[in-house]
Amino acid sequence: MRRQYPVKFNFHALPGRLGRDVNILLLMIVGLFCLSVYVNGAHADDASIEIIGNGLLGGNLVMQFQAEEVFTEKVIRFLTRGFTVRIEYTVELWRSRKWWFDHLDSQHNIRYQIDFQPLEKRYICRASRQRQAVASRVERKLGSIIQWTTQPELPLIITPAARLDSKSSYYYDVTISVATLTAKNISDLRRWIEYGSEEKETSTLTETSFKLAKDAISASHRKRLSMQSEKFRLRDLPRFDN
Repeated sequence: MRRQYPVKFNFHALPGRLGRDVNILLLMIVGLFCLSVYVNGAHADDASIEIIGNGLLGGNLVMQFQAEEVFTEKVIRFLTRGFTVRIEYTVELWRSRKWWFDHLDSQHNIRYQIDFQPLEKRYICRASRQRQAVASRVERKLGSIIQWTTQPELPLIITPAARLDSKSSYYYDVTISVATLTAKNISDLRRWIEYGSEEKETSTLTETSFKLAKDAISASHRKRLSMQSEKFRLRDLPRFDN
């Protein structure tokens, strides 16, 4: 009887570019899998949103909200290990229509990107609205960053009151998204994996595979929740400038 020997496949024996692509893909798979396991469950599962103010100020409809339980123990641990955490709010004003679909009158996007620098032991938070940078803060205490990102000091200007119908009913829909593994994190991993490679070009196979892995893992580590306010009419709202 002929003796059977186990077959070993040597990836390093593959020709040039193909061998390099296979090695990079294997490293990506291992690295992304480790990141996925490490941050499993690192979400704001008990987060909540509450509208604490709604009225008229300087001829505008304004509202103020706050979020609770966004920075869970797992999210904080993830942040202090050097990964980027992103918190994004979407605030929508809807006009209720009895015999038709409700109408979206206004939409605002507020995003906070938080990074921790372990050597300086400081937190850097960058805020943007409608995808445009508006402010940044550098703090050594995480509590200050938490307060700034979950309890805005100033009310949010929604829309001029003159644009709204005083006889209609309106309500807010507020969504919060907490990303504990961002595309930026995974791109940093890719650069680390490819560090030292003599070839700067990356094949279509590697690019496509990396994009699929990045999208899948980023999506699996993003928590979204939303709340809808009670309906209100402009004539019933308080005036904060009185």
